Amino acid sequence: MRLYLIRHAESENNALARESVHRRKVDPGLTPLGYQQRDLLARHIVGAVGDSCPMTHLYTSAMLRSLLTAKPVSEALGLAPAVWLDLHELGGMYQSQNGEAIGFGGMTRAEISRDFPGYQLPEALTERGWYDASQGFEATERSVERAHAVAAKLREWQESERVIALVSHAGFLNLLLQAIHGDEPFRAGWRYYHNNTAITRIDYADGLPILHYMNRVDHLRADLRSF
Repeated sequence: MRLYLIRHAESENNALARESVHRRKVDPGLTPLGYQQRDLLARHIVGAVGDSCPMTHLYTSAMLRSLLTAKPVSEALGLAPAVWLDLHELGGMYQSQNGEAIGFGGMTRAEISRDFPGYQLPEALTERGWYDASQGFEATERSVERAHAVAAKLREWQESERVIALVSHAGFLNLLLQAIHGDEPFRAGWRYYHNNTAITRIDYADGLPILHYMNRVDHLRADLRSF
């Protein structure tokens, strides 16, 4: 099995300066730069990546910035993206109000079906949304559990001929890579970081994950890169 980990394109929250962080959105879309990045990502995947080993499966988190990033990739590959709820960013769907984290359910099944026709949706995605709003800000322990659950599913597929792309988020991809490679969660001074639309490739061989490259943004000029 071959695995590509992809961070979403630049979101509206990513572009906020420190002094304007109070304008943070619960489920932000993409910036104009983000739309450029995702289109260049799609071209790169079909060309430089897809020519050597065409992708067979495309998964995305249910957060809007990830759904939007996956769209041109899916169209270019001719693959219907599957929403994988465990791929969402650390903290979940929340907004800070008066020092308290208020949870939100996220986009509903009807809203995603309307805005992203053809996406494969899990049964757990309902008209109440996909995130358990009662959690507020997701606990670290739950984030780690999700990362290990995804890593375990990937191990189940490791002997297959699948070529998988996961579109997810910087914080979660860090935890996922730690889970894949057996690192301690949040080990002091160590983090796997991804720029917007950066790609990491891992091949599974003889039961072991092999990191071929990480955080590559070859598809973006220097002035189109963001963090």
